[in-house]
Amino acid sequence: MPAMKAPPVAWVLVAACAELALAAFGLVFTPTAARGSGLLGLAGVAVAQAFCVLAVGYGPVSLRRAEPVAVRTGVTVGAIAGLLYGAEGLAEYLSPAVTDASVTIGWIIVAGFAGSSVVAAVIASVRAGSVRAGVTAAFSNAITEYLVWYPTVLLCYYFFRTSTNIDRVWRAEGTYDDFARSGMTDLRAFVLQDFWGAGFFHLVAGLILAALLGTATAWAVRVLSRR
Repeated sequence: MPAMKAPPVAWVLVAACAELALAAFGLVFTPTAARGSGLLGLAGVAVAQAFCVLAVGYGPVSLRRAEPVAVRTGVTVGAIAGLLYGAEGLAEYLSPAVTDASVTIGWIIVAGFAGSSVVAAVIASVRAGSVRAGVTAAFSNAITEYLVWYPTVLLCYYFFRTSTNIDRVWRAEGTYDDFARSGMTDLRAFVLQDFWGAGFFHLVAGLILAALLGTATAWAVRVLSRR
């Protein structure tokens, strides 16, 4: 049985390496992003990818020791959430209506991520009958969502980087204002560095939220199931 749990860890390693390479690929279009402290952002992406691999391979919620139902639940919910978030990112470039509602949609995405952690934790806790399963499912959800969402937004940016639609997206998301406050002189370098920063902070915030919501939800399920 333990041998059957190794493939998911291997797939996470492959996905992490691919995402780091994809993030670095932006230097082909914007080599100036490496200037100054720019490479620290790319290093942050590398740290995030490494953490994903270490977490699923050797952490307290390692897939090697996790109950299969918890892993399946977290991965399934996370993949659905990640695809939805990625689709929304693509829609922003394609539809002015979606772009104009980007702030509202952003809050919906935050709520959706929180909801996905709760859903994963509830399903796994009920099916496996343990708090650990619920927490593991929430963590698996967060990591899977990240591994699906991040390459999607990078690919969307690379594809539309020369499109006139990108101006609309940048205006809606306040990119020009953020760029003006940054003190930088290269807009493209600023945007790429911003994507690198998102590659680190999105995972950190997601795992913290998953830990809090997953733990609280799993314990709530346990308490309610004993009544």
